[in-house]
Amino acid sequence: MTGRRQVSLDATDATSIAVALSGLQTWLRRAPDDVIASLAVSAYGEPTARALNWARELTSDLRYYSAVISFAVRAADPEEEPPF
Repeated sequence: MTGRRQVSLDATDATSIAVALSGLQTWLRRAPDDVIASLAVSAYGEPTARALNWARELTSDLRYYSAVISFAVRAADPEEEPPF
């Protein structure tokens, strides 16, 4: 717990977040090596192998969170047909 009050999101907000995360993930996946190195430097202070791996893992994490949010929005939509 951070001590901050919880904020509830509606489906539109959640969809927007999922789209934004997906867009960032796609952009990072296609980014040149120097962009990834720059991201690593901003987080770790130098582009060490560990920092570069962290920057690449961030791309994978963004893909995961985007998919989770998208799935949650679809699951909560009463008009959406179940996948089974």
